Parts: sequence; structure tokens; C-alpha cells
Amino acid sequence: MKNQRKRQTATRVIITLILLGITVSQSWASEIEFMSMVSSPTRPDGYGSRAIDALPQSAVVLSQVPTSTWTYGCSATSAGMMFGYYDRTGYSNMYTGPANGGVAPLTNLGQGIGAPIPGSTSLIATQNGFDGRVTDGHVDDYWISYGSNGPDPWESSGTEHTWGGCTADYMGTNQWKWDMDLNGNKDNNVDGGTLLWTYGSANKLYDYIPSAAYGLPQTALSHGMRLFAESRGYTVLENYTQKIDAVVAGGFSFADYMAEIDAGCPVMVQVEGHSMVGVGYDTNNNQVLLHDTWDNNIHYMTWGSSYSGMNHFAMTVIHLEAIPEPCTILLLAAGMFGLRRKERRL
Repeated sequence: MKNQRKRQTATRVIITLILLGITVSQSWASEIEFMSMVSSPTRPDGYGSRAIDALPQSAVVLSQVPTSTWTYGCSATSAGMMFGYYDRTGYSNMYTGPANGGVAPLTNLGQGIGAPIPGSTSLIATQNGFDGRVTDGHVDDYWISYGSNGPDPWESSGTEHTWGGCTADYMGTNQWKWDMDLNGNKDNNVDGGTLLWTYGSANKLYDYIPSAAYGLPQTALSHGMRLFAESRGYTVLENYTQKIDAVVAGGFSFADYMAEIDAGCPVMVQVEGHSMVGVGYDTNNNQVLLHDTWDNNIHYMTWGSSYSGMNHFAMTVIHLEAIPEPCTILLLAAGMFGLRRKERRL
């Protein structure tokens, strides 16, 4: 665990941005940071699960957010749980595979690593021979073993699968393609890793797209979530990552978090090196209720504290354009029909 924390801390560096080949001033560029979110497939030793046996009456929880064990990366797993929630609440094209009748299941959303969990889906990571797939997918092309660097398996054949159907593709998870220190050698992502970018200040970093100078494709955690939603046919209104107010004054607050939950939006909780999903809150002691990617329970963390030895530092938010209610669609259709009849009479 100590070596893992060292690696996670070492990957958090201040970088100079290069956008569209234009060198920007150091004073502005130094506000951008990145961290490799590369937590272990299992809960770190020495830390309890903080599972909630019974929800208190004061708790507010989004009940339709699926749970999942760690599936080829904590960030991709967390994104999968968020999109699984949207699949269950009107955005039915998020998952369209054969498992669970084509609806994201409430437990064991992802297949884990190794032998796939029965009844799970490929929403997080596609894989040949799993969930109806008969060609190579994300796991086949990018995964060796946790913490491994490249070259990725696909490089021996020279052909990658076409991205589609899973969060890990679009988020750049596990893909050994980037040269983040610009020294001519690839250094990211190790297997299990996803790059997260933030401002060093309290500002929201909207839909950040890494420079092509670092490698292709130009994607990372937040932007990859947008790409996945768009690939499923939905419109993203905004997506951003913001440091919390316990880290920088004026940052994302517990009140902001409660407002997201009250609006029906799960939020990605970022602790150092690990992503989780905030699914609810309890105003007693400012508790965040969450899915931690290591089991199918609801867990808790005090806002701005730590979880399993990793400090809470940021939140990632995505808002989708609302899906019209069925009655609204019928009214629109009726209106169009009426217009057509009027046109005929004229």
C-alpha cells in the first residue's frame, strides 16, 4: 500500500500545457494538474469497508445507481455505474446488450477481472466472448495485468477494435499511448489507470481535452465520459472536474454535492488515486454515501476527509440533456399531425 501511495503521489505533477501547438504562459499553465487514478482491484489492506447496514432516516439516496466491483479500472467502473443509473432512468440506450434483458442490473454491473461475473454487463469494458461479443474488445486489446505498462496486446497484431459500448474505451483507461513528460517515451496509462485533469485553483475544469503533443487519442477521464454519452446518442450539457472546498477555498462544496443528488445526478468522487460514485448524502456529519468499486454495498465518507487512506480532493460532474417525458412526445406528435392537416386544408 505504501508503494502504491508513492506511485499515486508521484504521478500528480504540475505540467505546461501545449494546446494546438501554441505555448501558453507558465503562470496560466501551472494551474492545470493531472493525476493517474490507478487504485488496486481490491480494497487496500488495513482499512475497513465503512459499509452501511441500514440507511438512517436522514439519508437521501439515489436508489437506481448500480453497484459494481472493480472492473479494469476504478474510474471506468465508476463511470459505468453512473451511466448504468441513467440507463435505468430513461436513457435506455446506455446499455443495449443481452444481459438482464438489455437493462443495466442493480448489482454486479461490471464483470470484474478474470472470469466474468454471471449476469454482469460489458458497459464498463467490452471483451471477446462476453456479453454477446464475438470480436476483440477493450480487455483483449489493452489489458495485461494490473499495473502493467505497454506495449498493449493489440500492438502485436497492429489493429485495435473500434471503440464502442464501454466507458473504458472512451476514457483512455489502460491504454499505453501517452508521453506525459514529453521526453519521447510512453509513460501512461498503466493497466487499471485513467488520467484525471483538474485546475489547481477552485475553478471548474470543463471538458478538458489533453494536447495532441501527449499522444493520441486526445481523451481522459471527464472528456471520455462525454464521448461515451455522445456515442450512445445523448447530448451532454456540461462535464467538469473541480477541487473541493476542503482543498481550495471556493471549491466544490457539500452543499453543491447535495444539490446534485437532489437533482437526480450521481457524482464521481475523486480521492487521491481512486474514483468512486457519490449516490447520496446524510446531513449528519456531512456524510457522502457512495459506491466504492470494491463490493455491492453502500459506504460512507465524511466530506473532505479520506477513504481507505486516500484524501478526498475533487469531484467530477456530468449533466445530460433531459429526455422528454412520453406524454410530451405524444403532445409533440399530435401537434405535428395537426399542422399537417391544416396544411392540407390550405
